[in-house]
Amino acid sequence: MTAPAPPTSAAEPPRRRTQQRSLARRERLAAVAGELIVERGFDSLSVNELAQRCGISVGGMYRHIRTKADVLVMACESIYGGVLEDLAAAAERHADPEQRLAAAVEAYLAACAANPRILMTYREYGRLPAAARRRYMDREVAIAELLGELVAAGVAAGRFRPVDPFVVAYDIVLLGHLPALKGWALRGRVGEAELPRRQLELLLSSLRP
Repeated sequence: MTAPAPPTSAAEPPRRRTQQRSLARRERLAAVAGELIVERGFDSLSVNELAQRCGISVGGMYRHIRTKADVLVMACESIYGGVLEDLAAAAERHADPEQRLAAAVEAYLAACAANPRILMTYREYGRLPAAARRRYMDREVAIAELLGELVAAGVAAGRFRPVDPFVVAYDIVLLGHLPALKGWALRGRVGEAELPRRQLELLLSSLRP
């Protein structure tokens, strides 16, 4: 008996397009859910309004989630998506240890400034399932470890004074969260474009011998 012919590649492009559309919908759901949760809190999040804002039916939305709690998980897990890779790529463009750290910090601060959903994690973190909390922490730890490695390399090269790379790395992590946490205090005093420049200057000046 002749074996059936393997499926042709003609079916692959439509499948990829379907996957891309599904991914785009999930990203849209995560972004809009994050905006609504920051504005009103998770308890006030309306699944119907979320679906309407995303331009899909409630039934279509439940193809991507099972419960309302899944919306919170999706929104939180999207916060650090791709950030680690962006930091590593920014650092790799330079050879000098100080420039490598500066490029990574600039990329990190820009990513945080573009994502006010960071505030959501402070408010709603305790509502996340344990596995989702662990994944969020793992992503943040990976970012801090990369920053710490860049600081340690600068210390080893004599470009930075002896410091604890772990402490400096988490100082940087919190610098990125500053606009989300204290934007009300900064408004009218420091411009959005000026703040990361000043933060980077202060950081580097504190590290130089």
